[in-house]
Amino acid sequence: MSSYKKFTDEDRTNAVIRICDSIALGNPLTQTLNEYGVVSVSTFQYWLKNNPELKVMYQDAQKHREQFLFDEMIRIAYSESPKEVKKYRNGVLHETIVRDSVEDRRIKINTLKWVLSKMNPNKYGEKVIVENDTANPITSIRFIDVDATDN
Repeated sequence: MSSYKKFTDEDRTNAVIRICDSIALGNPLTQTLNEYGVVSVSTFQYWLKNNPELKVMYQDAQKHREQFLFDEMIRIAYSESPKEVKKYRNGVLHETIVRDSVEDRRIKINTLKWVLSKMNPNKYGEKVIVENDTANPITSIRFIDVDATDN
């Protein structure tokens, strides 16, 4: 006898609704499937393939996740990310200073930007325009660092 749970149509629909809610809040698919007891990603994909309504629900959840991650990026950018700096004298804690860690926020934002560019490259990816101009061939490529300042 199999130890896997048998889902009825109603159970399946309820599970997909809960899974989509979790995904829309930025949670990874595999983690969410494990939390709700779905056997595997392939089982979930099979459910979506055989029910167009569930598939549309999942696609909407993915769009909501993109918006959630975009909003999260903005929240991180404008929030303080406190970092404690402890100063010791003769092995005894003398002072604790709490600072905003800009570098921590930059890393988080860059990670979210990368994730969004992979989820929806048309909306969040880098734009590359290629034109067929045989009269003026490309002779060099110059990379410009947006964060660097020219002195």
